[in-house]
Amino acid sequence: MAEAAEPIGSQTTDAESSAADEQSRDEPQLAGMLLKDAAVVFAALSIWAAADTWHQVTGLWIAQVVAVGDAILVGLVLASLFHEWGHYAGAMAAKAHAPRMPSKGLSLFRFNFIFTDNDAKQFHWMTYGGHILHWSILLLLFFTLPLDSLGRITLVSSLFGFVVFATVIEYNIVKDTWSGADPETRLKQLSREDFKQASLIGTLGGLFAIALLS
Repeated sequence: MAEAAEPIGSQTTDAESSAADEQSRDEPQLAGMLLKDAAVVFAALSIWAAADTWHQVTGLWIAQVVAVGDAILVGLVLASLFHEWGHYAGAMAAKAHAPRMPSKGLSLFRFNFIFTDNDAKQFHWMTYGGHILHWSILLLLFFTLPLDSLGRITLVSSLFGFVVFATVIEYNIVKDTWSGADPETRLKQLSREDFKQASLIGTLGGLFAIALLS
């Protein structure tokens, strides 16, 4: 989970700033990117809903397995996309230089945050935007979706697990940058072990949510 969905969008170093300027002139249209990701969200939810309905109607154990598996994957996709677009919205609200970039393969990065052109305040706005949006989709599903099946509970719990993961990764970075640390330098200090630990804690958070809601 950690590697596939790093919480803070793709970053650009000093050596890449000129390339980033070129990218900002050639960035993809916002409407097209949003439409594409909206299609991904609706398709993912539709696949999960079909599996959940299959189990509700038949009660087959294999339908339950498919519904739960879909719920885990769809929850992570939803949380990751909303988190990334929340980061972008926060960056734009702070008038940061953060050119959009076309998605490549399964990458969930949608923009470059140009550290050399932005300050700590803009970094904080960008960071908080991700948290606002992933909490928004989590609470929306929690309050609107009847939690009367394991598949539905797992969907919400998967989202919650990602929220825990992102919080573990980003909390100390934000805390240190509020104390004066350079955002880019602090972000580069993240290690593979940090992501492994956050993934473990996020997984445990998701399992706890399943147990609590069941």
